[in-house]
Amino acid sequence: MMAAWGKPGSLGSENSDDRIELIEDTAEARAEFGENFGAFEFKLTREQIEGLLAGKVVAFDISQREYAGFMSVKK
Repeated sequence: MMAAWGKPGSLGSENSDDRIELIEDTAEARAEFGENFGAFEFKLTREQIEGLLAGKVVAFDISQREYAGFMSVKK
């Protein structure tokens, strides 16, 4: 998956500080990863995961529509 602000070359698109890791669903694992300046939790349905695997993008709002996020499977 790619963590980015949107367009290739834009803020965040090539940021090596962006981390996306698969961790255990425990408070300890979340604490170890850290919350940085805040934390959001997004839960995907099986249908959304299947859509990702079929080449679709999951689009979502963050912070009451202040930001948007887009999740896709890295090719």
